[in-house]
Amino acid sequence: MHQFCRVGGYVMVQGGSRFSKDIPPYIIAGREPIAYAGINIVGLRRRGFSNELIENIHNTYRIIYQSGMNVTDALEQVRKEIPMSKEIEYIISFIENSQRGIIR
Repeated sequence: MHQFCRVGGYVMVQGGSRFSKDIPPYIIAGREPIAYAGINIVGLRRRGFSNELIENIHNTYRIIYQSGMNVTDALEQVRKEIPMSKEIEYIISFIENSQRGIIR
C-alpha cells in the first residue's frame, strides 16, 4: 500500500496485493494488477446491511465500473438513478475526495 492511499470501510483486499490508488468502500479488490472484483457482500451481510441497501451499493458500483463512463459522469449517473442513503453518499464523497484516483 502506498503511504498516501486510502482504503474505504468494509473493504476486503486480496493478500499480497500492491496498490498506489485509493480503494473505495464496500468492495473486494484483488488480482495483479489490483482491480475491482465485486462488492464485499459477505461482509455487508455480516454487518447487518439490508438486501435493498446491498443491491443499491451493487448498482452504484455497476455504474462506476461497468458503464464505460469516466468517473465524473458515472457519479452523476449514480446521483440520478440510485436512491440516496448515507452509504451511497459515502461512496460518492470518498471517490470525489480521492487525491490519487481509485483502482479500476
